[in-house]
Amino acid sequence: MTQKTLDHLKPLKQIIYNSKVLLEEPRLTKNMAYVIAFDMLFGEMREARGVARMMFKFSARLKESLAKYLADNNVKDITQLKPETPKSAIYPRYVRVNTLKATTEEVIKVLEAERFKLEEYEAGEISQKTFLKKLRSFRPTTFFRDYHVPDMLVFHPTVMFHGHHLEKSGKVVLQDKASCLPSLLLNPPPGSTVIDACAAPGMKTSHLAALMENDGKIFAVDIHPERCKTMEGLLKHFGTTCTEAVNLDFVQISADDERYSEATHILVDPTCSGSGVTNKLRNSKKKNRKTAEADKQRLQKLKGLQATLLKHAMSFPKVERIVYSTCSLNMEEDEEVVQEAIKAFASTFVVRPYSKVLPRWKGSGKPRYAVGPNCLRSFPEKHRTNGFFVAVIERFTSADAEAAQNGSAEAPEDAVAASLTEDVEKEKPTPSANGEKPSSGSKKKRKRKGEVATEHWSAGPGFQAEESAGGSAGKKKRNN
Repeated sequence: MTQKTLDHLKPLKQIIYNSKVLLEEPRLTKNMAYVIAFDMLFGEMREARGVARMMFKFSARLKESLAKYLADNNVKDITQLKPETPKSAIYPRYVRVNTLKATTEEVIKVLEAERFKLEEYEAGEISQKTFLKKLRSFRPTTFFRDYHVPDMLVFHPTVMFHGHHLEKSGKVVLQDKASCLPSLLLNPPPGSTVIDACAAPGMKTSHLAALMENDGKIFAVDIHPERCKTMEGLLKHFGTTCTEAVNLDFVQISADDERYSEATHILVDPTCSGSGVTNKLRNSKKKNRKTAEADKQRLQKLKGLQATLLKHAMSFPKVERIVYSTCSLNMEEDEEVVQEAIKAFASTFVVRPYSKVLPRWKGSGKPRYAVGPNCLRSFPEKHRTNGFFVAVIERFTSADAEAAQNGSAEAPEDAVAASLTEDVEKEKPTPSANGEKPSSGSKKKRKRKGEVATEHWSAGPGFQAEESAGGSAGKKKRNN
């Protein structure tokens, strides 16, 4: 089904765009909509269950859009259209070792007994740039340990692991490197109570279980019944015993519910535009004005949903660390969502530097936003993986308060006031020596919407700006 969808991706994109389905149903990702639409229009889907119901209500409109597309292209059937030729894979194949079922050394031994050869290197002796350069040109039989993610192996793009006995047994997970970063940065210690707020299909949940060594409790929450049921089977396949699939809308879970109120770590990885996914980037085309406007409206709807989910996570009374992530490159879904949420909880939460947990990673958020430099970004061309955004948000602790009293850090409220004062001072016109008004060259730089008053970032502890908060103060967390 997926391959057939890709073969006819061009007409499907146009059919769905003309029907305005994604504009009216922002919970649907584009990739999800393409597959469901293909099954509805050309497959065997006669009734909808689970997530497909969101598309099925637009079936008449989709059929009308299909008829118009076929007429415009002078064909009677979609099979008369020439399938798109997929471009060759250019990014490595990533495989995460599922440490609940096997060790990395055991998996390497199995692979070496087949036809693969591990190329060793000393991580402390090479840079990120040097490692990524290796991934641009290596033999199909060679593989590496990943430079950033423990228990992850990197293979040539042409290597296929679907159906491999290690994959069938659940000893390895076929998961892109970028999607491992949120769980790695949440980094819950064994014994924690964790909520994965938008969990399906469960890859990140299984990674969290492995990091916790199956010790503790993970509530894997998802709003869609079918996806939740599929996730349950997947988590069982991966050998997780500390997870519980919960078929609920996360925002409907009360933060005071004694079943969930003990949560100390929450992962929020909501529905997004998916603009960082490499397959999507390779298929992207220049947009006309109408398409761009429709995408802009949809981004605003997604942004509202994402901000609601993140703010709800911040309302849980015992949560210590929240990770917010998307597979999007759009600032509207990334830095702007985090800034909005942090501003609403400015006296309670701060954005911590991702480097506290992942010091080797080089690639941060947009510096025009106060939270940006503390957030992690992956860029497909630079990092050889999907585009991703990750923010680590932590509760302002008693240790932070002590540091603030001792003058080594600022409380969030003081940081906001300080940054506002600094911005006002910078905006005041400076009179010339002869008392004349400042020249036009002294005019302040016009801000873009959502930016802080200055693009200069202060990495000082507890720093927060007018639009948001971010900082590096606080007690040191457990780093793996």
